[in-house]
Amino acid sequence: MMIQMAFHSVNLRAFVHATEDDRKVEKALSFVSGSDGIRRTKSSGYHGNPITILQVMVKGKSGIDSFFSRLGKHNIETIMGTLDERISDDCTFFLRLDKQEAFLENMVLSEKDDVIALRGKIKAYPCNRQTAFKAINDYLSHLLERA
Repeated sequence: MMIQMAFHSVNLRAFVHATEDDRKVEKALSFVSGSDGIRRTKSSGYHGNPITILQVMVKGKSGIDSFFSRLGKHNIETIMGTLDERISDDCTFFLRLDKQEAFLENMVLSEKDDVIALRGKIKAYPCNRQTAFKAINDYLSHLLERA
């Protein structure tokens, strides 16, 4: 059975602080996203310290499926158990991955601040939390069956 794609797109973002090596953060983001198409934006912190924002957009069924499949069974089960906390009223899905672990090529969920943040726009019609929850739950359940 072919499962309907649950996302329009997935955006991954990481901050590179002045004390960090931007190549290492870029490596971590490339590993997580499966893409080298990273955009860089220069910014500054609250105290004027330089910050680089790295972002990559994962589009298309194969790219998004690849990302979620690489999370692994344990992470998907954890996400499903906390799904209600990860969906906003405007049908956006949120997830955080440990940036240090990503550099070591491990996909580890995190609630800390030093993360690679995922924001995904859910395909849900009508766009409300209930239909978004069902779309993501069905999608992740399908991935678990294939794992």
